[in-house]
Amino acid sequence: MKKWLLAVLLPPLLSACSNSEEEARTLLNHAIQDWDRGELALALQAFDRIEDQYLHTAAATDALTERAARIESYRLEFGPEANQRRNRGLVSRDVLQHLEAVHQRSGLYPTGLSEGADAYQGQFGAYLEQCSYQSRLPQYGYQLDCSKADAAYQQERRRGAMSAAGRQESARIIKSAGDLVSAATTWGARLNPSGDIPTGRFQAFYINTRQPQQVIATETVDNIAINYIRDDFHGIESGDFGGYWVGNLMFEEPTVKRISVSQSWAKSRVLIDGRVLYEGGSDQSVLYRFEPGVHKLEVEYVNNWHTTEFNVDISSEQTYLEASEIRARLGEALPADVTLYYAGVYESSAQDMSIVLNLEHTQGPVALVLSSYSPVRWHLSNPFGVDVRAVVYGAYKPGSRLDGDLPESLLRLPAKSRIGSYRVGAECSCTAGTFHCSGGSLGPTLSALKGLTGVSLSGFSGSYSASALAVPATRIDEAFLARLAADEANVASQRAACKTENDPDFETLLGDP
Repeated sequence: MKKWLLAVLLPPLLSACSNSEEEARTLLNHAIQDWDRGELALALQAFDRIEDQYLHTAAATDALTERAARIESYRLEFGPEANQRRNRGLVSRDVLQHLEAVHQRSGLYPTGLSEGADAYQGQFGAYLEQCSYQSRLPQYGYQLDCSKADAAYQQERRRGAMSAAGRQESARIIKSAGDLVSAATTWGARLNPSGDIPTGRFQAFYINTRQPQQVIATETVDNIAINYIRDDFHGIESGDFGGYWVGNLMFEEPTVKRISVSQSWAKSRVLIDGRVLYEGGSDQSVLYRFEPGVHKLEVEYVNNWHTTEFNVDISSEQTYLEASEIRARLGEALPADVTLYYAGVYESSAQDMSIVLNLEHTQGPVALVLSSYSPVRWHLSNPFGVDVRAVVYGAYKPGSRLDGDLPESLLRLPAKSRIGSYRVGAECSCTAGTFHCSGGSLGPTLSALKGLTGVSLSGFSGSYSASALAVPATRIDEAFLARLAADEANVASQRAACKTENDPDFETLLGDP
């Protein structure tokens, strides 16, 4: 009887085992083919299915070995150490630290650099589109190439240094009409054939440089400025944007004005009465003497970057002050009971590069310090009638301006450079024993402001990019300073732990005997 049952049951069982082995082997072949084609997610699904459904087969043993070998190979090629070797510039390192911080927090690398909850928010955001990034196995590694972003950043730094030297030289020379060369023609002949020119304002004409003779849009504006990304302005791709502004300026007596140009990857030309005051692709600040009468100012601009950021500021002649000069002026002007507020940004998010500062109700005299990287048109809104005694404002690039609800007695102090950060805390991570923090804490800004003004900061407002800020957004009190000190101590502890991880002490590693 037993022999009869065995004879009946054994063939189907053997057939089932044979079928399972064949199915598992087929899945393994598909997994290998998918991986070799670059379909890593599909390959892993096939490997997982083999482990789940065919673990008893010999093919499953081969699949586990094959998957482990391929994942290890992927880690070696696309893990953090490999990406560190390939990405050594400033932009690259900051993006790398962001990716590792996300991985430490969630166990996965982000699917992209600029979208979602794990989007990069660091100081090099303007260069992010120059980075190539892909994470096909987000739990194990990624492919990052920010070499173009690193090169672009270094080139802008060199251009910035050259233009800073040029600005210092130009600041010592006052040009007049006789110093300028007439242009053969200007864009106005094509873009503004009617010759309508406003006085005290500017008519703006916006074009796509791929079809430069067609005006996409025109409007009358108070200032010469444009600020947008991608195609967020009349559907014109940022890299193809061109602009032409024209306006009449009227003077009753000889007047010296400072004309400051701030631009990124672009080229512009500034003309006065058909003569070229400036033409080039860097930041520049020029003093020009206007004689009595009406003068036509024209600005032509061609952008060549994925973001458009351009500003031409026309302001009264003023001297940008060193920190020591600001300290002395404030020491003479401010009472002992003054309240100090600070607002810091990287740039404005508004099209006209303005930021409205909404002053909160504050009793007693107030002093403001404003800082940015790009030029900002700071506009003070003072609905509560705050007693503002002095405003210090500085930027890395030329052309920042201060206006709004300002008393005639206000002490305005333009600084030669930016003053502080827009950040409260830093995002830090440890990668292969290297500790890096993206951005910095508020601590250095607090110290810089105390040294500049002689007053402890009472309120802070900060953002990478903004069109409006409440001042203050954060009150600086003992509880805030305690949290800041705790955060800085935590960063110091993380730094020490990171060093220990890469440089262990053999005497203490195992603990006390």
